Amino acid sequence: MMETDVTADARYARAFLYEMAHTVFGGEPDETLFSALCSPDCRGTLQAMGALSAGGAVARLAEYVKRLAADEDVRARELRRSVSDFNRVVVGLGADRTSHPWESAYTNSKRLLFQAETLDVRNAYRAFGYLPECYPRVADDHIALECAFMAVLARKSLEVQDDEELACLEAGQRAFLQDHFLRWIGDYARDLRVDAPDGLYELTAAALAEFAASDGVCEGTAG
Repeated sequence: MMETDVTADARYARAFLYEMAHTVFGGEPDETLFSALCSPDCRGTLQAMGALSAGGAVARLAEYVKRLAADEDVRARELRRSVSDFNRVVVGLGADRTSHPWESAYTNSKRLLFQAETLDVRNAYRAFGYLPECYPRVADDHIALECAFMAVLARKSLEVQDDEELACLEAGQRAFLQDHFLRWIGDYARDLRVDAPDGLYELTAAALAEFAASDGVCEGTAG
């Protein structure tokens, strides 16, 4: 069986975007992150992905990164803003916020952490031999960890040669999207639109929501 170029491109896009989002949401932004965002590889990949959804959320993120790379003043200003947004909105230091970066905040009726929903996410990780490095200090259903998990599976799917193993990885990604990620990422992106409009975090979450919705049915292989 031979995979098509479209399938290979889709797998690469999946690995790229989830890995990027893991990095964006995983820690306070700095010059290293912004240099990576402005790199030709990052800009080119986002532009190619955005072209498939002209005017959509991925295209908005691609345009944002393009502006960062084109103007040092814009880049410096957005870095300062992103540090503030990260601590205010993602970490939640000293401010009320509409958005919360945990799945259970959207799927648990009381918006509590470390509940059954969090355990379900942990079990999904463990089914593929994955356990976050920061376990158990951080709730397993944090957006950065969910993106890291999806990135791990996507990277593996680019490397495996065995059809059965590939089918297992693809099924795992589909299941995680349907059972977990798609249940809350759209609402989280909308809440970030209130908390940090048009900034790095809102744009990244919106791009994730758009991509995940279209990626919900992973492509298979062609004979």
